[in-house]
Amino acid sequence: MKRFPTRAEAEAHGKYLSRTLNICRSYAQDVVALRYNCNNWSELSKVFGQFSDKYMSFYGLPSPEDKYAFNQLLVPYIAELQNAVHSEIHVPESLICKVAQGRYPQISGKVMSAFVRECEDSPPASLEDIIDLLEFYDDTASRAVAGNRKQIAVNNPWLEPWVFGLRFYAYYHFEGKMVTILSREWDLDIHDNNLPRGRDRAFSRPWFQDYMVGYLSYLVEQFIGLGYDGTIKICCINNYSALNYHLGKPEPRGRVGIQHLYRVLLDCGGKGKWTFSQDGHKHDFGIELQFASLTSFKKGRK
Repeated sequence: MKRFPTRAEAEAHGKYLSRTLNICRSYAQDVVALRYNCNNWSELSKVFGQFSDKYMSFYGLPSPEDKYAFNQLLVPYIAELQNAVHSEIHVPESLICKVAQGRYPQISGKVMSAFVRECEDSPPASLEDIIDLLEFYDDTASRAVAGNRKQIAVNNPWLEPWVFGLRFYAYYHFEGKMVTILSREWDLDIHDNNLPRGRDRAFSRPWFQDYMVGYLSYLVEQFIGLGYDGTIKICCINNYSALNYHLGKPEPRGRVGIQHLYRVLLDCGGKGKWTFSQDGHKHDFGIELQFASLTSFKKGRK
């Protein structure tokens, strides 16, 4: 069975979303409610802390067993992990920082259980093994930067930040302190269990556009905090491509909120661009934004 959040847990989650993504508190609470397949905050408030066997799209709360096993695996390494945190690689929200600083309540149950299973299948033999695992399960810009540090010229990790309910699939090309981010799929992974998947109400909620752009700004700010500048190109959002939007083709499931989101990205200073290979072949049309455009847009909304 799964547990609904307590009032304190749900309010803390909503407060974090509001502050981090620069959206109003009522919108953030609406997001939290949808995560638990409740229509609104009022509906969620009736089941705070309860256990249920009904389907939930969100599994952020760890079980006591996962928390215990996760802690037991990492306790022997805490002092060494504190010394292994590097400010030029690890943002404050990175998984290694949360572990090193004992911020376990901010780590999802999904990550904890996956980490525990991985260690059971292939027991770590050294601190380096532990760090590799923490960086692999990280959901911040630090995952891409760590891959670049390991001399992966082009890496394409999924970022699935549980706290936001998003999946961000991209390629990261580093040249010194410049990074070019090419996102081929960016999904809001918050769904209404009572409607057909193609008609998810999340896309028509008043917070949708600001929520999504808020996450892009948050991701960009992480790279800037690590000393990087660059661009980010969005090619597809929940299976509706930027090219189809550019060509005036409607979203086939009527989710007009995604069309409005592309319009907002253009209003942020984005430009529709192709990527060209060395032989001149064009591919990956998307809306490209400079880091500075996103941070300026966020500041303008405060």
